[in-house]
Amino acid sequence: MLSDSLDRIFIRPLTASQLLLVALALTLASSLYCVIYTTLAGRGEPLIDGIVWAGLNIVPWVICFEIAKRLGSWPAQFGILFVFALGMSLLDSIMSGSNMMFELTRRLPGAAIIAGMLALSWILKRLVSDRAVAKKLVSTQELPLLVDQIGWVTAAGNYVELHGSGAPILHRMSISAMAKLLSAHDFVRIHRSVLVRRQNIKEFTGNIVTLNTGQTFKTGNRYRSALQ
Repeated sequence: MLSDSLDRIFIRPLTASQLLLVALALTLASSLYCVIYTTLAGRGEPLIDGIVWAGLNIVPWVICFEIAKRLGSWPAQFGILFVFALGMSLLDSIMSGSNMMFELTRRLPGAAIIAGMLALSWILKRLVSDRAVAKKLVSTQELPLLVDQIGWVTAAGNYVELHGSGAPILHRMSISAMAKLLSAHDFVRIHRSVLVRRQNIKEFTGNIVTLNTGQTFKTGNRYRSALQ
């Protein structure tokens, strides 16, 4: 089973706030490392120098990987990787007055790491396409949650609300499209505006469906046969 952390890092794109937190954490960690390293080497440098270094050498690669995750093909992913390597090298060359080819060569280890991460991302995507794992994740492009994290779904105009253990998540998709998407994952439509996971149904009495979370919904004759 693919863990949620691996899925979040290598497959599903980070949100803007998550990306900002990762960038800040990496910048701080890299800056502290630079300060400690140069201090132990007898040539201590200010923290701001470490922050600038991280901003030029670490954060752009994080952004590059996040953009590449959103692209669907290898040529596009490696194209954006080349653009970032070239742009970082050009910027460093202008700022320091160094040779452009030297700066580009200096970016090769970072580019190789990102390429390796993209390769791992591709491998993990192939793994989740396996039927057994696919029950946990429908598609990184279609849903913001793992299927097993969804308890029930309600319609909200042109959107649906995905209900799980946390706050409901609003997702742009019709309830009909969502029903079709989740039909292979044991979700059943009990109302024109409600989908529930069949295994989460605790009781079905009269026209009332009760989930094991205590949530209750009304159903009608149109959907009763699917429940039975």
